[in-house]
Amino acid sequence: MARLHSRIYLHFLGVLLVVAVTTGVVFVLGAREAFRREMAPRMTRHLASLVGERLGDPAALAARLQQIHDDLHLAVRVRDLSGRVVAAAGDELPSLTTAEERDVRAGRVVVRPRPMGFAAAPIRDPSSGAVVGFVEGAVPRPMHAPPLWRPLLVVALALLVVAVATRPLAQRISRPVERLTDAARRLGGGDLSARAPADGAHARRHDEITELTRAFNEMAERVERLVRAEKDLLANVSHELRSPLARIRVALALLPRAAGDERLVRDVERDLAELDRLVEDVLTTARLEATGLPARLGPVDARPLLAELAERARHDPLTAAMPVSVDDGPAVTLTADEALLRRALWNLVENAVKYGAPPITLSASLDGERVVFTVSDEGPGVAPGDRERVFAPFYRADSARTPDPSGETRRGVGLGLTLARRVAEVHGGAIAIGPGAAARGCRVTLTIPRAPVTSSA
Repeated sequence: MARLHSRIYLHFLGVLLVVAVTTGVVFVLGAREAFRREMAPRMTRHLASLVGERLGDPAALAARLQQIHDDLHLAVRVRDLSGRVVAAAGDELPSLTTAEERDVRAGRVVVRPRPMGFAAAPIRDPSSGAVVGFVEGAVPRPMHAPPLWRPLLVVALALLVVAVATRPLAQRISRPVERLTDAARRLGGGDLSARAPADGAHARRHDEITELTRAFNEMAERVERLVRAEKDLLANVSHELRSPLARIRVALALLPRAAGDERLVRDVERDLAELDRLVEDVLTTARLEATGLPARLGPVDARPLLAELAERARHDPLTAAMPVSVDDGPAVTLTADEALLRRALWNLVENAVKYGAPPITLSASLDGERVVFTVSDEGPGVAPGDRERVFAPFYRADSARTPDPSGETRRGVGLGLTLARRVAEVHGGAIAIGPGAAARGCRVTLTIPRAPVTSSA
């Protein structure tokens, strides 16, 4: 995309070019036309009066024509009524046509565009006023109007000077807008500290650009305070919840149990485990938001990692009821934070168990320099309108609130996919949800570069 100051600069030059060329053309053509319509007839009438004074004296007439030619650089020729040349000075002139001769005999002035300024006027007798001859005159070649390339050359030189002078002006006009655009892009990309700097001269002004810059910086500051306050609140509350959770676990273990209390105790323990996982997800997400890059990067073998997750799913009480398998494929290795990657993939497996249907399949493959992890199931899938919203914190679709076939409400707080997305982002990757094979079920794809990234998301 072209820079703003370049567009302003070229716009200036384009306008100047059009104005200059138009002015030059109008001036050149207008000067020629004005000379032909105005100056040539008047000059020829004056010549006719001067020549008429010496028409009876051939020597004096020739001397006057030569003087006119020398003083005005005009080609002049005098004819009598029969068309015979009486006297001439300067270059040869074209003959008049029959119609033109008729007009001149009738007392009218004839003007031609070629040669430049060619005109013929009647010569009248000073005493009677009768037409006794006619004079013809034209501007010779040295008196022609300058060719069109000369004003165009002047225009080009003027544009060159203007181009050099207006470049800094265009940059000065566009610089605040470009800085504001860059700051808005960085803020939208997650850099909450992004601000649009203002030059010292602009900072003291009160124009629209300066006010817009100030308004943007104030908005960015408020957004940063709100987001940081929200993250701090979640992190602090989650951290403080760990102590009462631990005490509840100890108290629950020490409580005497009757014969019918086992199921109640298991339900409480499951709720505590869910709450503990929620706290851990919030703390992990807050840490990733604060630090950006994963803390422990190292080589990761994707096939054993997926096999470990499938084995864990077979023994975890929440997932043991649904089979989880791993597709065969080539060995895939990458550099990543294995603990975070395991956590993200396990969240995807749990989501598939909660809201999908068997079989649940895990796979890993290479796509150029990126590793693609997929978790697919044959359940109802995710509606197209919810495929982006499900990544928002604490968002739960209608299916998450509907009891499963056993009659129990599906558990979850809406942070699993949020954490999975953040893990993908801090590794320089992405996550997406789509339909499964044959447009059935759900397929979650987590893509991560094989090599570590050097900038935070």
